[in-house]
Amino acid sequence: MQKIFYQPEGYWFGDCMPFFNEKDQTFYLFHQRDTRNPKPLTDPFGWSLVTTKDFVSYQDHGEVLPKGKHDAADQFIYAGSVTQGKNEQIAFYTGHNRQAKLAKKTSEILMSATSQDLLHWQKEGKETSLAPQKGYDHNDWRDPVIVYSKQRQCYVLVLGARLPGDKKKPTGRLVYFESEDLHHWHFKGDFWVPNEFNMIEMPDLFELDHTWYLIFSEYSEDKRTKYRVSDGLFNQWHSLSDEFFDGKAYYAARTVGNNQVGRFLTGWVATKENEQDLGNWDWGGAFVPHQIIQRPDKTLGVDLPETITANFAESRPLPQIRLSCNDGKKEETIIKNLPDQFLLEAQITVLQDTKSFGVKAYVNEETRAGYQYQAYGPENILKFTCTPNYPWPSYFATGLERPLPLIKGKTYDLKLIVDDSIIILYINNVALSARMYNKLGRELSFFVTEGQILVSKIKYYQDWQEANTRK
Repeated sequence: MQKIFYQPEGYWFGDCMPFFNEKDQTFYLFHQRDTRNPKPLTDPFGWSLVTTKDFVSYQDHGEVLPKGKHDAADQFIYAGSVTQGKNEQIAFYTGHNRQAKLAKKTSEILMSATSQDLLHWQKEGKETSLAPQKGYDHNDWRDPVIVYSKQRQCYVLVLGARLPGDKKKPTGRLVYFESEDLHHWHFKGDFWVPNEFNMIEMPDLFELDHTWYLIFSEYSEDKRTKYRVSDGLFNQWHSLSDEFFDGKAYYAARTVGNNQVGRFLTGWVATKENEQDLGNWDWGGAFVPHQIIQRPDKTLGVDLPETITANFAESRPLPQIRLSCNDGKKEETIIKNLPDQFLLEAQITVLQDTKSFGVKAYVNEETRAGYQYQAYGPENILKFTCTPNYPWPSYFATGLERPLPLIKGKTYDLKLIVDDSIIILYINNVALSARMYNKLGRELSFFVTEGQILVSKIKYYQDWQEANTRK
């Protein structure tokens, strides 16, 4: 079975450093690959590369920026970014040495490499002007990203750092350097100090419709990818009504694209430990792109890329259903034999005051056990779990929720996509990804509790077309 969401054969997809090449209109997805050997610490890795034009067909180029030797500063090549220079592409990346960290020496430094074709790279070595600065922790100095500031007429390099001391202290911050030529860098100090997190990873910066967005991941509070907004690159950053793109299963996302092709998040949906519903989330999994949607209030939502929808064979329309139940729950099955890959689109209109509604997948015909997304009115959230979650708990669902007000008279656009163990629901540009490892049945149903809904414009896609160019 060809996967919908890319995962290199024999590996797990880790942090992605995306680059859109204007010349060939191709997305270059530089990334780390986890061997899960040994566990929980992987073998050393460099940057591997997979390219795509549509997030459907992928070409695997293998490891293009190779890891260093056992005693090298870049024993592991951690995250960084690729920038278009005057005559070449430049990769600024984090060199990490595990033995140096164990010996309490400087274990993370910034390094660079150059390329003429994005496939073959020449390592330039340590970037001494980007070394960990005095007063900062030398073991947490990573994940550089570069943007150009029209206001200051220079390049700005931002990376994650923290102060020395107890790792539990929320001293995680972003610091920055400036350069006029991408070669000579000058340290400017703190870029953003929220005093919320013990470390900030994978920063990303972009401007959209005169609004600046800062994207980052953190693992001390929610372990999610979040974002902040500002009216200027060097102004204050603040949260809007929803600071997330997805739930806990989706991590380390950066963006790629432009105003012509669109902008996409490039994160990964983690696997669960031992491939069990009760497992915690692993590092790494499968690559999943979300298309970014800017709402009128400047918040960012996401959607399934249109190219993925278009790669399914022609959809099969299903009749609309009306569910009503003033006392308890009403459920109706619409598909009897779900495959392991499918896409379902629908609209759900809330016809009266309603406690909750949702969709269930891989439901057992007799027991009604399965997995479910539930829009729960009393808490204004969207939740994912198995049902029944018994014996408690049968599914570790912490972090699998998103804000979603349930409003009488409102219509909700829904897309549900499944790729083997990955399940993702998009509802009014709110995404929630998860994993399923214990499918007890094959039915798909909608339900309502204490209310009334109309499920209409139902389209069912079940034939994922083979991509001949995938390698």
